[in-house]
Amino acid sequence: MAPATLDQWRSKIASWSPEEREEKEKKFLRKIDLHLLPILIIMYIMNYIDRNALPQARVQGLEEDLGLVGSEYNIVLSITFVGYILMQVPSNMMLGLLRPSWYLSAVMIAWGIVSGCTGATNGFGGLVATRFFLGVTEAPFFAGVAFLFSGWYTRKELGMRLGIFFCGAMLSGAFGGLFAAGIAAAFKNNKWPSWRWLFIIEGIATVVFAFATAFIIPDWPSTTKWLSEEEKALGVTRLIEDAGEEDEEITVVQSLKMAAKDYRVWLCILGQMTVQAVASLTNFLPTLVKSFGFGTIETLLLTAPPYVVTALFCLFNTWYSDRTSKRSPHIIYPSVVCLAGIIITMATTNVPARYFALFLMLPGAYGCFQISNAWMANIAARPQKKRAIALAMNNALGNTALVWTPYLYPSSDGPRYTMAWSVNLALTVVTLLSAVALSFVLKRDNKKMEELDATGYSLENGSGDKADVSAIETSGVYARGSRFAKYDT
Repeated sequence: MAPATLDQWRSKIASWSPEEREEKEKKFLRKIDLHLLPILIIMYIMNYIDRNALPQARVQGLEEDLGLVGSEYNIVLSITFVGYILMQVPSNMMLGLLRPSWYLSAVMIAWGIVSGCTGATNGFGGLVATRFFLGVTEAPFFAGVAFLFSGWYTRKELGMRLGIFFCGAMLSGAFGGLFAAGIAAAFKNNKWPSWRWLFIIEGIATVVFAFATAFIIPDWPSTTKWLSEEEKALGVTRLIEDAGEEDEEITVVQSLKMAAKDYRVWLCILGQMTVQAVASLTNFLPTLVKSFGFGTIETLLLTAPPYVVTALFCLFNTWYSDRTSKRSPHIIYPSVVCLAGIIITMATTNVPARYFALFLMLPGAYGCFQISNAWMANIAARPQKKRAIALAMNNALGNTALVWTPYLYPSSDGPRYTMAWSVNLALTVVTLLSAVALSFVLKRDNKKMEELDATGYSLENGSGDKADVSAIETSGVYARGSRFAKYDT
């Protein structure tokens, strides 16, 4: 007779042999990957294509057609991320209370409409308004997906899945450039400028696709209808074993306070802020490539290869990070690669050398991005609401860099952009040092937890010296009533 309740299924799972458990988990993961990854990757490709249409529209004549002067283009770029930042944490606080499938689909419809409206703007004010609301409507997506992933995958699986997902952004950079080149060629002699058609066509495609996603995206293991009762129990059990029981009594406000008081969270955010600042060079990638002396269509085509290389590197870096359960080395060595690219760019005006440097800087910066999010999901694993808020903080505060970095690339500084590369050099060093510092404090905490395990301390019955573990308990990473869950370093 099959078990009737989730708890009974969990008892049955505990009786499986290691070989049986391994086989069932592999089958479960294949099923989840097939249902979750493809649809979210396509959504992310469309998300990034809509957001990155502006730099591509710039080289198609947007500035001239709308009469943008001085730093107005930089302001437009900047205002997008003001809306993006303001919405991220509130969005994930709401997501903890709503169905992710419906919520993510709704925001996709919203950003598709706003993106399409950008093609109808006639001046600086209209462009600022549409870009601000594009930031507001796109903000929930990435942090929401990172939160959703952390409700399906364990720590050893999360980094790789985030890396696969993030490849969608890199592929969108490649496809977006190719698509923009096609639009530029197709509408070259049209009454309306090609950049307007770029926004309109991308917006329509996004809205149409979004309606289907609500019926495909799963919510959580315990509520997904196409999982059997055994699979639901396995999905829940895996996460409890990985990060501990969920405390249902913890409120959203309490979770926010827990995240805000955790210094580990802030160290992770520091690294995310600096790496995001350096990665913002992609907002000017078409402009940088055009400064090499290429025409509009050639420029858009040449932006694609660095994104393809970056996607492949992100896959390798996140896969190896998950395999070794190490995070800091996979931020440190990409940062060193990025430093090499920046130094080459600063040292020469040789076009082949500077184009080659893009193949170092983009993988070096973006290679750290998903490692940071996987690390944050581990640092703030429990309670679930704290994890949602911490992931949103990591992305929201990380994106504050994108408010001011557009001003590092004024047209008057081209083609050298000495100020921008000097700042990027310093920020990459900070990224590297923050990873070293975070790894150090987490190793120290792991050692403290090992000592407590050795003394037989139990969080369930409160035995032992409570003062010795207060900092570890408030971080929410422990396994309740069991052994402490260690941090990835």
